[in-house]
Amino acid sequence: MKVEERREQFVKAAIEVMAREGLDRATTRRIAEHAGTAQAAIHYAFRGKDELLTAVIGTVTEQVEQILRDAVTPEKGLAAAIGDAARAFWAFVVGDDGLQLMQYELMIYCRRNPGFEWLAAWQYTRYCACVEDVFRSALAHETSPPPMDLAALTRFLVAAIDGLIIQYEVHHEAEQSRRDIENVITCALSLAGLAPVLPSLGPESPA
Repeated sequence: MKVEERREQFVKAAIEVMAREGLDRATTRRIAEHAGTAQAAIHYAFRGKDELLTAVIGTVTEQVEQILRDAVTPEKGLAAAIGDAARAFWAFVVGDDGLQLMQYELMIYCRRNPGFEWLAAWQYTRYCACVEDVFRSALAHETSPPPMDLAALTRFLVAAIDGLIIQYEVHHEAEQSRRDIENVITCALSLAGLAPVLPSLGPESPA
């Protein structure tokens, strides 16, 4: 197996172990077991566990970016982009909340360990940059773009959804969280000076 393929194998295994069992239990031995290979093989692909964790953060960040870009059709305009992006990301959250806990654990780990603070900042900055880029592409299709601070709108939306994730992780009230995400979308649209756009429900079921 090529080194790059081995790295991808261990990153995938690390994400699955950390999402299910937590960061503390995700030892290199446990990750290697989950990958179905010897522990020593990790050191051929990564210089250490911290390098593996860095690769994990990069992979998860790319996954979130792809979800947002796939969810948004820029031609539909900014209001639709805000709603579609938020709802798609929220579906991702409730689909695997262990993955969200893992990301918080990694953020805290990076903030607590000297020399890794930059990685937490990089991850959050990249999230915001992706959201802003998606919104900017939609804004370009507005015939009369509203006067607004797109960066401020992005920070508000990302921070609000972060808060809802923590709330959901504590209570796991799916229906309440669905209503809450709709309230966040409404607030974001109001902040942007835009009218609400109802989500597409698809074709009606035959009688």
